[in-house]
Amino acid sequence: MPYLTISGKKIYYEEYGIGQAPTLIYLHGGPGESCLTYTYQAKKLGETFHVISFDQYGVFRSDAVGDEPLSVNDLVQMTEQMRVALGIDSWIPLGHSFGGMLALIYAHTYPDSIDAVIYDCPMWSALHTARAIAEATLPCFERDGVSDQTALCKEILDSALSSREAFKKAMSIDMNEAVQQYCHVIENSRYNDYVNTHIPDPMVTEDCWGKFVDFRKKLFDSEDFYVDYLPYLADIVKPQLLIVGEYDMTCGRYEQKLFADNAPDGSTEILFDCAHLTWFEQPEKYTDIIVKMFSNNE
Repeated sequence: MPYLTISGKKIYYEEYGIGQAPTLIYLHGGPGESCLTYTYQAKKLGETFHVISFDQYGVFRSDAVGDEPLSVNDLVQMTEQMRVALGIDSWIPLGHSFGGMLALIYAHTYPDSIDAVIYDCPMWSALHTARAIAEATLPCFERDGVSDQTALCKEILDSALSSREAFKKAMSIDMNEAVQQYCHVIENSRYNDYVNTHIPDPMVTEDCWGKFVDFRKKLFDSEDFYVDYLPYLADIVKPQLLIVGEYDMTCGRYEQKLFADNAPDGSTEILFDCAHLTWFEQPEKYTDIIVKMFSNNE
């Protein structure tokens, strides 16, 4: 399996479309999901782009997190070190969900290292993602008369909770079957079928599966996970593309409007009849949007 050694850590990565230009660097979400489920889309994008897809430090096939703390900024810095190690002059960060936070911080921190940036149902702010989840699920709880969950959602939306408090409460919202249907969350069986069909040889060993637990715990303990990074959008002068599902619960209406009003060279593509996994739910449309963005900026 291909690895890079970054800051003494082994980072698993995949590469598609070698010789193509420009380069896309895929930043997976979760936090802690791995790049495994993106493999099919990475191959499709590799027909047009040079694509780098990797498991973040502490996740799946990369080295497990050690005794040291882990921060969002650590992951951003390691991404830049990967660019240097791979000998790539500049690239396009493509971040899904939590990876969208990494993509935004990376673009803001290393503006000379990017040609553009793509956000796919991004989490730019733990506070506003918590509110987006509460906003999306509240009508279902009200409809079904679930008083405790209704009160929880209203507390997240109406009170002056800190970012950390709001996010913790949002993670405790009961995502039961009725809520998942109301919010158009895809069925696990459908997602598993997709993985089994398109990723026949994932090269996964038994020790991969539990790594994300420590990864998430340390990340959720870090202060910079709870920073509101939305103001960064206004500082990025390279093209910015927001792809968001119609029913996405991570990047809500507030974030979408703020992006539209403040990103200097920003464009938004809404994938209708999609929720959070746009690249899985409408793969051809998703690929076409990204290819079109590049062709329009040549």
